[in-house]
Amino acid sequence: MLITEIEDFSESAMIELERKLIVDKLHFFSRENLISIIGQYDVIFIRLGVFIDKEIIDKAINLKYILTATTGLDHIDVNYFEHKGGKVISLKNEFDFLQTIPSTAEHTWALLLSLIKKIPFAFQSVNEGFWNRNLFKGNNLKGKRIGILGLGRVGKQVAKFAEAFEMDIRYYDINAINSNYQKFSTPEELFSWSEIITIHIPLNEKNVNFVNKSLLNGCNQNVMLINTSRGAIWDEQVIADSLLEGKVKGVATDVLSSEYDSNSSPLISLLNQNFNVIITPHIAGATFESMEITECFIVKKFLNGLK
Repeated sequence: MLITEIEDFSESAMIELERKLIVDKLHFFSRENLISIIGQYDVIFIRLGVFIDKEIIDKAINLKYILTATTGLDHIDVNYFEHKGGKVISLKNEFDFLQTIPSTAEHTWALLLSLIKKIPFAFQSVNEGFWNRNLFKGNNLKGKRIGILGLGRVGKQVAKFAEAFEMDIRYYDINAINSNYQKFSTPEELFSWSEIITIHIPLNEKNVNFVNKSLLNGCNQNVMLINTSRGAIWDEQVIADSLLEGKVKGVATDVLSSEYDSNSSPLISLLNQNFNVIITPHIAGATFESMEITECFIVKKFLNGLK
């Protein structure tokens, strides 16, 4: 077995793995290095450092399992790997277990607060030697209209935070949800009503560029958008254009459409031009506690499957 990103890997999970398998650990690795050695391994445990595509899978002549402690699987060509006879072990559809993991919702709220209170920009200004509070007046959250796109696990956790801030909460979801919050029948209604929109829908073929020009054209003026789902959920060029045109007041995202070539993103370009954009490097789930818990869960799931 190979573990590609060993830094802060769960000690408990490692102990369980080493009882059953010969485990090799990469402290530093690159795509080229992975391609050169992956043919030796039956099992690989990955994070998000490299996209496991057809080229890598073709070199992995002995690989039977890919383990990943993530719900999203856009860093793996799952269809091709399964076509070759492999199996992906992940957190996808592990609904009961995932209810115990708060990190993505917490990060969503951190992004929301940072954006509406202008915290990164104020910090940067002070760090550069200035002290001008008039440049960084923010807004209250109390009474603001927050629209939640996707009231699944993370959406519900975000809604609980919004309750604590006494916000007006509504949502759109394709599924029937048991909820006390008001549901819109279309995403267009949600986008036209909301002052702040947080995105929590899964990435699949139907949801690629779900947030598009048509949807944004009906937005409430000066809406703020928060995305901790996946970058391909929205059309990044449309989001960037909306910022340039003043239709969107601010954007905070933890994800990009192409995270393996992040500098190609139009949002990165606007970030460098001091637009009201906050981007973090896909760290919503990267807390010590959550990574420990999820890695142990994946290892247990894998070893139970072997039994």
